[in-house]
Amino acid sequence: MTKPTIKFLLVDDLDANLLALEGLLRRDGLELLKANSGPEALELLLIHDVALALLDVQMAGMDGFELAELMRGTERTRRVPIIFLTAGAVDQQRRFRGYEAGAVDFIFKPIEAHILQNKAGIFFELAQQRETLRQSAEEAQAASRAKDDFLAALSHELRTPLTPVLMSAASLQEDLRLPLEVREQLAMMRRNIELEARLIDDLLDVTRIQRGKLSIEPAPADIHELLRHSDEIIRSDGLSKQVQVIFDLKAVRHHALADTTRLHQVFWNLLKNALKFTPAGGTVTVRTRNDAEDRLILQVEDTGVGISKDALPLIFDAFEQGDAVGQHRFGGLGLGLAISKAIMEAHGGTIHAHSPGAGQGATFTISLATVNAPTVPVKSPVQASVAPQALHLLIVEDHGATRTMLARLLANGGHQVTLAATMEEGLTAFSKQHYDVVISDLGLPDGSGLDLMRELRRQRPVHGIALSGYGMEEDIRQTRDAGFSAHLVKPVSIDQLRLLLAQVPTAES
Repeated sequence: MTKPTIKFLLVDDLDANLLALEGLLRRDGLELLKANSGPEALELLLIHDVALALLDVQMAGMDGFELAELMRGTERTRRVPIIFLTAGAVDQQRRFRGYEAGAVDFIFKPIEAHILQNKAGIFFELAQQRETLRQSAEEAQAASRAKDDFLAALSHELRTPLTPVLMSAASLQEDLRLPLEVREQLAMMRRNIELEARLIDDLLDVTRIQRGKLSIEPAPADIHELLRHSDEIIRSDGLSKQVQVIFDLKAVRHHALADTTRLHQVFWNLLKNALKFTPAGGTVTVRTRNDAEDRLILQVEDTGVGISKDALPLIFDAFEQGDAVGQHRFGGLGLGLAISKAIMEAHGGTIHAHSPGAGQGATFTISLATVNAPTVPVKSPVQASVAPQALHLLIVEDHGATRTMLARLLANGGHQVTLAATMEEGLTAFSKQHYDVVISDLGLPDGSGLDLMRELRRQRPVHGIALSGYGMEEDIRQTRDAGFSAHLVKPVSIDQLRLLLAQVPTAES
């Protein structure tokens, strides 16, 4: 890191005085700006940022006090420290005027060199420290941006090839003509692909948390319904590990203002962890109740390996797992609990861990404020369903395997599909036919999916679904601004895509 150059402003109407000041103050890393009058000084202050202004009080035309008052009246210079230089006595009233105008000190002529040098040196060092801190902050921000860009690019590269694999597994799993054993193996493949995507999401979520940008969109939700859905997802894992999963949901008030996607992520993390750390023959129990303040208390208790006394205070730190240092014998990145804690805090809730010790199981307790149940039952987004409809779809995707699988699965669902591999092909296809929906990747070889959607909507309204390996808040905001109505992060779930298509209004509807 190079040391920044500091600038002082010297103002005196006598050149000899300016030369004398320059000789006394000259040092490495300091640039001295000189002005013979107030107007000349103001011109310099419009161009340069100065750490100190040394102003002669008695000057022809605009005196030092008037210059100081003008400096204090301008946002750019109002905080510049000022030392007044004066050859005559300054009465108390003029001294007060000087301090009101921003003076930090008065130095009387004839100037004693060591007094001027020591006082000016303090401001020089303070300015250097401020500039060094500013440079450090900028470098840290640049490093943070570089890390975020790297993680986003890594996420994109890891996600993109997962999409056709996930879609293939999902499609074959639904084929009842295949033997049950084969479909079970396909289900296992699908779960592991989704786990891989979850690990990528965890890395990005940690970045959001560190930058204070983890956002939620709360709405009334039935927490018991979310728990039941989590049970459906992880129960097969429990069966395969021979771990019994018990749900004991006794809370009378079990509705809360919640971001269902984020809260589902917390439940998924807790249940997956409980299963991961519980050996065969063990039990995972999920309980709910209400406390005296009608808060919802949710506990996930397991009979697993437990958490040692030393590891317990660290359990919600990123990259900690609570097992022996460096062993990580249970796999994973150790991010789930750190993310879960941030999500619960964003909801105004809490999450705590308790364990009697190693080998004695663990209990995770969540506390969340409740709300009255809606008069009209709220259907959980994970259960929402609408009648399918045949649509004319334009798919713009340069990844061949993803394009092929999307076309095959959507055509099997009764949709008419047109394919394009580039922005140019997409524009050409759109100009020839009417489409109900455009499904477009954002990274195209000859342009951006954002530019494509802007151009398509300039021609006529069309429903758009963006596909991308990038899923940060800024990425989603950009797709919405471009005109997309939905943003799906790869690997794309065919069930989620079908749900979005089923909600698209058509000319007939």
